[in-house]
Amino acid sequence: MKENLSLELYEKHAEALGLDAPMFFESENDLFKEIPSPAKSAVVFLPKSKALIDMTLALVSGLVEEDGKIVLAGSNDAGIRSAKDAYEKNIGPVEGKIVGNHSALYVGRNKKLAGDKKLENFLSYSGSIYGAMGMEAACMPGVFSAGELDEGTKLLLDTIPYDKNKVLDIGCGAGIIGSIYKKKNPAADITMSDVSKLAVFAAQKTLKKNELAARVVESDVFDSIAETFDLILCNPPFHKGVGTDYSFMEKFAKGVTRHLNRAGEAYILANSFLAYEDVLKKHIKTVETVDDTGKFKVLKCKA
Repeated sequence: MKENLSLELYEKHAEALGLDAPMFFESENDLFKEIPSPAKSAVVFLPKSKALIDMTLALVSGLVEEDGKIVLAGSNDAGIRSAKDAYEKNIGPVEGKIVGNHSALYVGRNKKLAGDKKLENFLSYSGSIYGAMGMEAACMPGVFSAGELDEGTKLLLDTIPYDKNKVLDIGCGAGIIGSIYKKKNPAADITMSDVSKLAVFAAQKTLKKNELAARVVESDVFDSIAETFDLILCNPPFHKGVGTDYSFMEKFAKGVTRHLNRAGEAYILANSFLAYEDVLKKHIKTVETVDDTGKFKVLKCKA
C-alpha cells in the first residue's frame, strides 16, 4: 500500500472511520478488480489527474453498495481540496472531513450518483495526422494519447527505421506509435505494452478503430515480456505524482539489451532537460543521440 502522507492520515483514523471490509483503490489498475458482489465500503487514494479523479469516483460508485462508506484520501499538493466537487458529483454529499499531515480525507456514503457508468462512457477518439497518414487515437482519462501528434512523438516517428520485423512499443499509452508503425510496415510483428490497464484498454481500442492487428500486454517495463525484438520504441513517462521520476528509465536501462536481437536497436524519446543518457550509460555500452531539437532528444541504444 502507498507509503505517503494521505495513507498515514487514513491509518491514524481508520478505527474511528469504522469501515466495513473496505476495498482499496490505490491506482487506476484497481478499477479492474473482479468482485463477486458490491463492496461494503472503499478507500480511494486521489488519482494523478482531474479527469482520472472523476472517472475513478464514478466507477467506484458502481462497485460499492448503496450507502456504503467511501473515503477519498489525498495530499494537499496533489489537489485534494479541489476534489470535493468530483466526490459530491459521483458519490454523494461529503459528510465529514478529516485534515492533518498535509492531507485530507473526505468521508460520505455512496448514493450511487454515477453507479451506471462504465469504462466505455469515458472513451473518446481524436484524429491524428502523421504526414499523409490519418489515424484515430483512443482517449481515456490518465492515458497519454498523442491524438494531435506532439512535437516529441513526431520527432521519434521521424527518426526511427521502418524496416524492422519484430517491434516492441513499450510504455505505449494509447498505442499511437505502434499503430503508426504497423500502418507504415503492415508486415511488422508489433507488440505494445504498458503497466496501466487503462492504457492497455486504450491501445486495444486504437488498434480496433484503425483495423490494425498487434498484441497488447500489461507489463511493468519488461516484467511480462520474454521475447527479443529487432526494434524497441519508448516514449517514457517521467512524472510520478507531482515530481520527476526516473524509476521507469532505470528499469528500462537494466533490461533493454536482454530483449534486443543481435542487431537490434532501441530508440528512446527524452525531454532534453532529463538525464536519461546518464541513466542509460550506467547499464548500456552503446548510447548515442541521433536527433536533438533542443527541447527533445532521440537516443539510440544497441544490443
